[in-house]
Amino acid sequence: MNIPRPLSITLTLIPWICCLLGIIWLCMERFPPSGKFQTQTVLDGKNAWILPFLPAERTTAPGKQADGWIGQRILGDPVYFTARSPGPYEWVDLYVEFRPIRQSLVEIGMVRDADGKELEMQPLYSSELMSESFRAIPGKGFVRLGTPDSRLDDPKPEGLATWHATTTAEQLTDPAHQMQNYTISLRGSHDFYLIPSDGKIEWNIEFQAANRNKGNDIVVIRVFHGDEEIDRAAVSVSGSLDTRLGNKVVHRINKMDAKPGVYRIQVIASDDVFIRSIQTTSQHWVFGPRFVAGDNVGYTTTTASVRVWTNSRHIVAETFHNEGLQKIIFGDVSTNLQHTHEQMRLDRNTDLQNIVELSAPRGDIRLIADGFFAVSQEAFFEPRPLRLTDATDLRTDHVLAVRTPFVRPKDLGDGWFQGYQRFALRPGQDQLRFVLSAPGMTARAAAVDIRNISLTFSRDQNVQQSWIKIFRQELAQAWRRL
Repeated sequence: MNIPRPLSITLTLIPWICCLLGIIWLCMERFPPSGKFQTQTVLDGKNAWILPFLPAERTTAPGKQADGWIGQRILGDPVYFTARSPGPYEWVDLYVEFRPIRQSLVEIGMVRDADGKELEMQPLYSSELMSESFRAIPGKGFVRLGTPDSRLDDPKPEGLATWHATTTAEQLTDPAHQMQNYTISLRGSHDFYLIPSDGKIEWNIEFQAANRNKGNDIVVIRVFHGDEEIDRAAVSVSGSLDTRLGNKVVHRINKMDAKPGVYRIQVIASDDVFIRSIQTTSQHWVFGPRFVAGDNVGYTTTTASVRVWTNSRHIVAETFHNEGLQKIIFGDVSTNLQHTHEQMRLDRNTDLQNIVELSAPRGDIRLIADGFFAVSQEAFFEPRPLRLTDATDLRTDHVLAVRTPFVRPKDLGDGWFQGYQRFALRPGQDQLRFVLSAPGMTARAAAVDIRNISLTFSRDQNVQQSWIKIFRQELAQAWRRL
């Protein structure tokens, strides 16, 4: 049978056309012009991109649950689910429909490294902040009704809590401020916490040695931004072997491009080294929890009195010289140091939420506290504010404001909510692991129901140059899979 040539050509081309259309379809799926790829699951175990929650001993089996809904019930903390990345994308938007049962706080995050040590957690739900007693301030946090929005910008600790769910440092900064001089006598090692002013850190620390041993004393100064060390220096401080103190030595710290956040200056020195004064443009700075008021014993008959402000609840006081025997006043409590080398404990009312004055008129004293100290009320701030946890009672703890990126989830009715978080993706992330944490769940016999998870992968809409970049990334990921 002779097939007409036009028909023969058509029949020959059909498989190739189908193959070409298939390739185009695959490319459109893999590299959608919109720059987005979306997948979702009802947690029935049938989605090829999103796997159910594990470990199995902390969850129910995926699918239809005993009371009729489809999904998984979380019974232990923490749990995780794994998702496959559909290609080289820059972000993933996570939508999760959940129902907390007797659970006050839920967090969700993503594992960032192959070893599972780098975990980025974000707020998902807080029954406390869902209350009508608090109103949301977009981009900042929540304040109690009747509290001004500006309370979230005030670094003072009274009535302030934070909830970031990660170790993200507080993004605090102050306006420009003139240099101030503070006469102070601190002995040995101390930690100072501060907020930059106008994007700058300017500190002049004056050291003096009372060298009771031969040789020079070395002081090490380390500067941290959060937990990251950003500077280190060593200073030689000469002392004297006679009746005179050594010469004063000034060490300057100047950071003209300081990012917002809490900084720590760590001074490491022997007890033969004293800090005699501090000059700084920082408006808010504190030190502690170790506070040793320096003495001039052996060189003069006078000592410097101590008058500071603190948020500490408990303090242990001790002196090593007769000159330091005195009455110590700590807020509404006091005690008499009557013997050297004897530790005395002071505990103030734990219901108090404000900072209090601490005075030791004769100085020459060592204090170990559970809080921080400031040379003035205006300078005080809390470098480690109260953190919102599953056990926090905002009313009992007199919390007026909570700094947090938390956004209230959408109320779907019948106790169900839809939460949202966006995570940046690193190049080459094929397998994504998401972690859900419900702290204290087991103790309160609580649960969290999950009935839907949606992932939207996205990147900038493609232009010619980005297409080339994407194909290169795709080829690199394919090579790593081999």
